[in-house]
Amino acid sequence: MIPFLGARCPSAGDIRKFDVLDKLFENASLSKDWQRSPFGQSQASLLTQRGERELYLLGKRSRKRYSKFWSNITYDANVVEFKSTQVSRYSVIDRKRTSPVRTIGDCLLHGLAHGLRDIRRDNVTAGIHTLQASDEELLMHHACPLWTATVENSSVLKEQVEIYIHTHLSKIARRISNQLGIRPPLEAIHAEHIYRACSYAVTYSGRIDTWCSLLEEEDFLKLEYLHDMIKYYGFSYGSPLNARMACQFYTGLVKSVDDFLDGKSSIKSMMKFAHAETIIFLTTILGLFKDDYPLDADRFYRSKSRKFRTSKIAPFASNIYFEIYNCTDNYESTIFIQMLVNEKPVVIPGCVYTFCSWDRFKQLLGSNIGCDFDEMCKL
Repeated sequence: MIPFLGARCPSAGDIRKFDVLDKLFENASLSKDWQRSPFGQSQASLLTQRGERELYLLGKRSRKRYSKFWSNITYDANVVEFKSTQVSRYSVIDRKRTSPVRTIGDCLLHGLAHGLRDIRRDNVTAGIHTLQASDEELLMHHACPLWTATVENSSVLKEQVEIYIHTHLSKIARRISNQLGIRPPLEAIHAEHIYRACSYAVTYSGRIDTWCSLLEEEDFLKLEYLHDMIKYYGFSYGSPLNARMACQFYTGLVKSVDDFLDGKSSIKSMMKFAHAETIIFLTTILGLFKDDYPLDADRFYRSKSRKFRTSKIAPFASNIYFEIYNCTDNYESTIFIQMLVNEKPVVIPGCVYTFCSWDRFKQLLGSNIGCDFDEMCKL
């Protein structure tokens, strides 16, 4: 299971953007009664109460879905493996803070443990394995110099974003400035800041009558496409390297399953706490949610048939499950894998059904199993 954090406070960068918006709109009559940004830098990226509940309920649903499996397991670090990235909000206990802080692992395991014998958060704490900062398995782009040089700092991505902002967002900013008499007028990028402020207003307080009220339906579609385009080039099909970035994860997955099947391992369950980028890398390497066209600045952003939508692939509390089945027929056993993205089974491209034979799955991964990550990521 690979869960991504639930609803959280904005990042430090977003909080600075919202502070700028507050100053730009401080004299606008429409927004005088609005609550100013409630977020401080000390809250940056921490889980909200809603996010805690989302993860708790995810844990409860997991317990219900796999009740037969969990009822036969007494927690043991040699049976249930936990890993998290080296980011404090992801691990089970945040040891960097003096006050109690709810983390993704803490909340999810609380839901999972509820009613299960001998699986308690305190028991799990000692068994959590926090990966190093240069994590090739769950935070793979941070461990890849080639990705930083050619993808994160891609001139193609910057060009596409600049074209799109100039073509679409400048019109939104101009309209809002004229309607509310904002002087000096908003810059094009401020439309994107309003979109983000809107999303956090909904997530944090359930309000759609503040920043969201400034945007029209067409604006939401344009701004959604901008964010999808950035993720498309940064973590998915916009760069060939992205289609290999999860090779170390799948190498570990295949080895772990094969070792268990061969009697070399007692690990029956792996839970890994990761990031939205991880979710996208894991789906990209398998060819999931791939459109027949690139997401570029000239593409028709309103297309309802578009598969690559990060709001569907990696929203708050997104997750991936890999289920392994041993099916016996006429005394012959066949191993199958089923992949669930956000708790829904998906057909892996190259497989006919959601249940894909283990051998076929490994065949589809090809040279990604046993990849030399360091060599691949050399500058």
